[in-house]
Amino acid sequence: MENSPPPRILDEVSDADSDLEELQGDIAKFDESVREFLASQRGTSDVPRLSRGTSRGRGLRGPRKAAKPRGDITARLSKVNQAFLSGDYEQAMDLAFEVIRINAETHQAWTALASIFRERGEIDRALSAMVYAAHLRPKDVSGWLRCASFALDSITGEDDEPGNLHTARLCYSAALRADPTNIEARLSKADVCHRQGHLSAAITEYNTVLKRRPYDLDTIRKLAEACIDSKNAATLMPSAINAYRHYFDHAMREMQHEAQDMLWHDVGIYVGLLAQVERVQEAISELKRLSRWLLGRSAETFWDNWRDDDREWDILDNRRVSVPEFSHLGTNSTQFGQSLPLDLRVRLATYRLRNGDYSEAMKHLDHLDPDDPSTTTFADDFTFLIYDLGVELGKNSQASRAIRYFELLRSMPGDPDAAVLLQLGRCYLDTGESAMAEEYLLAALDADEDNIDARIELANMYEKAREDEEALILAAEALALRGVQDQDHFINDADIGKVRIRPSASRKQRDLQRRFQGGDNADRSNLIGNGTRRPAIPRRHRSKKLAGPDRRQEDEQIRALKLSQQYAIVRDLKQRISEGHKELIPDWMASSKELVDDFRSLKRFYSWDNYLRFLGSKVLLHKSSANQPETELSQMYQRLTRSIAPPSEQSSHTSAIPSLATHQGISFDDWLDLFLDYAIGLAIAHRRQEAYQVCQAAKDSTVFQSSKHGFIIHVAWSVCAIYTNDEERCVAIARHLMRDGATTDSYRMFSLLSMLCQSPASWYTSGPAQKYILRQIKAIDVSHEAAAVRRGGTGENEEAGDLTSLDIDICLLMLYGHILFTSTSYSYSLGYFLRARSLDPTNAMINLSLGLAYVHYGLKRQSSNRQYLILQGQSFLSLYARQHANGDDYALAERYYNMGRLFQLLGIGYLSSAYYAMALDICKNGGGSRDLSALILANTLISLLTVGNNDVALSVLRNNLKL
Repeated sequence: MENSPPPRILDEVSDADSDLEELQGDIAKFDESVREFLASQRGTSDVPRLSRGTSRGRGLRGPRKAAKPRGDITARLSKVNQAFLSGDYEQAMDLAFEVIRINAETHQAWTALASIFRERGEIDRALSAMVYAAHLRPKDVSGWLRCASFALDSITGEDDEPGNLHTARLCYSAALRADPTNIEARLSKADVCHRQGHLSAAITEYNTVLKRRPYDLDTIRKLAEACIDSKNAATLMPSAINAYRHYFDHAMREMQHEAQDMLWHDVGIYVGLLAQVERVQEAISELKRLSRWLLGRSAETFWDNWRDDDREWDILDNRRVSVPEFSHLGTNSTQFGQSLPLDLRVRLATYRLRNGDYSEAMKHLDHLDPDDPSTTTFADDFTFLIYDLGVELGKNSQASRAIRYFELLRSMPGDPDAAVLLQLGRCYLDTGESAMAEEYLLAALDADEDNIDARIELANMYEKAREDEEALILAAEALALRGVQDQDHFINDADIGKVRIRPSASRKQRDLQRRFQGGDNADRSNLIGNGTRRPAIPRRHRSKKLAGPDRRQEDEQIRALKLSQQYAIVRDLKQRISEGHKELIPDWMASSKELVDDFRSLKRFYSWDNYLRFLGSKVLLHKSSANQPETELSQMYQRLTRSIAPPSEQSSHTSAIPSLATHQGISFDDWLDLFLDYAIGLAIAHRRQEAYQVCQAAKDSTVFQSSKHGFIIHVAWSVCAIYTNDEERCVAIARHLMRDGATTDSYRMFSLLSMLCQSPASWYTSGPAQKYILRQIKAIDVSHEAAAVRRGGTGENEEAGDLTSLDIDICLLMLYGHILFTSTSYSYSLGYFLRARSLDPTNAMINLSLGLAYVHYGLKRQSSNRQYLILQGQSFLSLYARQHANGDDYALAERYYNMGRLFQLLGIGYLSSAYYAMALDICKNGGGSRDLSALILANTLISLLTVGNNDVALSVLRNNLKL
């Protein structure tokens, strides 16, 4: 009996919950009946246990089966389902949360919660609930796949795309951990990686799928697309090439002839991959071999002996009859050249040109007349093929013929294509038409402001034409853009683990997409890129340097008229905004930006140093020149810099101000107002860096170098800093104003900016500002002593004899005293306040500052002779209170209020209340402001409550409170 198991102790259930007790009893009875039934089926009621050491057998392995939910949870889940089916989502959600509170690992509760959120339209919360439910059953592959599919289907815009793609990728990875052989999960994960821009991961997954399904054509197409999109295309493309080769070898052995017609575009993709890895001759051979197979002539292998020409694909039999094997065939000639698709014939022509077989390429191009309407239709379907063909023609000194094909692309509907315009400019340059080349290259820059190649071509043209200034500007812009691109590549490589959505597709990406889509449904898009991001180089007006004089004059007149009209629009919008039409602010900002950018783009208003800084190239050039070998572009930049902008000019900070008073009919004062208004508008929109750049551009301009302009610029700059809460910039500007104009107003400006900026007092009392002001005071003292010695006396005697001879600003002394006062250095601040009082004994502000400094000094813990210090402070404050202006009730009320604050600080409540009462009476009689009245009333109540006069405080509140 000692070894017998202890009796079973029943769970305690509260008597108040009779339903739960009854449910648990029913469940226990049901479990007992199940056990009895199983025992009866086995023929015994007792199942013997295995003794120790007995073999247990293999049995089932893996995690234990999830336990059934308790009875109370099952009952609540039933209520959740009933509420959900009846449409009462609030009650269903509350019940589901209650189940989760009891047991957060209840899978049914999370799935029900996900359904509730989905019905309520809360997609993010539904996705989170589904993911949590999937984590509770990590081996359930279907659950992970449902989560991933829901994450992808719920993508509605660019904002939620990165997060949902990341979630879907994690779900597919979890499904693969549960079942590594699941092809659907692996393919979907590869597609998600491709959309994220993680192309190496996508290629790895596609290759894994192809090991199990080597003849899956859709997967091979996706692999080829990922390989071309990758930055390491040259090293990754062989995997796609091998996949296509294995597929075609299998298809040539097994596929029926009826299914072969769908493979023409795949042939084009395959040979295109070969050509992109510089295996052009192999691409030609494979194109002819596979085309022959698709036409049912795979047995005619003798054509492989004719590698130097494409006579097999001529329209006529003139060259084919010279082949002995062909003359014995007697086959229909339509199965040769007439059956070859035009896109493959264009590829043959392009590859022949790349190999230098010009005559053979021209035989193919005889069937592609640019003036034929059918060619226009073909170009709309296969834009990339016409583009590549034109490039190869240009490289083979056939610029005139290339122009016809590029003009065909340019005339197609849609936005101007920068790549096509660039190639047109190069072709016209090869034909010697410099003016036309310049026009097309400038048009390429208008279509794509970040185009480096167009800038290089223009810079070379202008250097040969002795337009060195414009050539230097273009070279600087090209260097700046190249530096930005290198920096972007570095950031992309460093952030390879982050979720990154692919930017606008490159030409190769869209080329492959067009191959997959077959050309019919593909929309024509920019070959270079059609993203809408902000250009790295500011847009500027570019005049035609190589055009005729009449054309140049006409362009200048058109531009001047446009600027004047634009300025009139800006003034009209500003007037309407000042009248209350705030909805016009975006239009005014856009119009102002065009004018400001146009002014900033003019070299004659800036020195070379500042203008190159505006282009953003100077720093990048210095960085690259130290770490990288010199390129032709950098050599041209340095050569033009030495000839146009010598070091003496670059290092100078001043420049001659132009004698002109206007630009395009607008005065320079109006231009400055436009600059500063636009900068403040940017600051109000919380675009701090852009606002500062506009202020810096105004400051660097050679036409705004006067002291009057400089002061206005720095004041506007400080306004921008205040709007953007940039306390460091506020203090820096205030110090600049004190340095350039050491006057009373500059010291007041420092205090004002420190007060307006929402920052702690540490910027006002910072060490640099404090030392800077102290140096100014010491410089004045030293100069005064030196002057006194030169007059034959000592500095002390001179100062004692004539205090007014000391040329020192009282505001400077008070500013430094208040800095010390704010940093609790009261004893040191007293010295500067007393010096200021010696210069102006009747100044009420000085007496107030002295009184407060003495009182606060007396209240410090380390102060000695505390009573003396407090009495001294009260004496100065009494002088302050008696120095009110005659008839100025507001100043008198303010003095009484300050005296009340003093006695409240000292804890003398009856005196503070008396002063508050006098100040409040003056305000009631119309002598004070509303804000002052509110302050007096609040401090009166605090003073009365502090000393325990609650009844009086309530009476004062009732008499003065207005609801």
